Amino acid sequence: MNMKMIMVILEDSDSNAVMETLHDAGFPMTVIDSTGGLLRRGTSTLIAGVIDTQIDNVINLINQKCSPCVNPIKKRATIMVFNVDHFEQIS
Repeated sequence: MNMKMIMVILEDSDSNAVMETLHDAGFPMTVIDSTGGLLRRGTSTLIAGVIDTQIDNVINLINQKCSPCVNPIKKRATIMVFNVDHFEQIS
């Protein structure tokens, strides 16, 4: 089983809906409150370990739950996927 780490930076206003949808689909995430962008607006950074074959599913769920953007300069979400050399959960 190959794991990836997905990091998603999105507007605070979208974070609850995205996190709830991902959690309901079996993808728990860790959220970090953050600030970024030119106007230093509130953002949330979501981080999770995901099986590599599920990355597309996670991205599709995020895309479905982010609010439509009326400003062409503003981004709905920034998604980064990283290779993971080691993944372990300790009980």
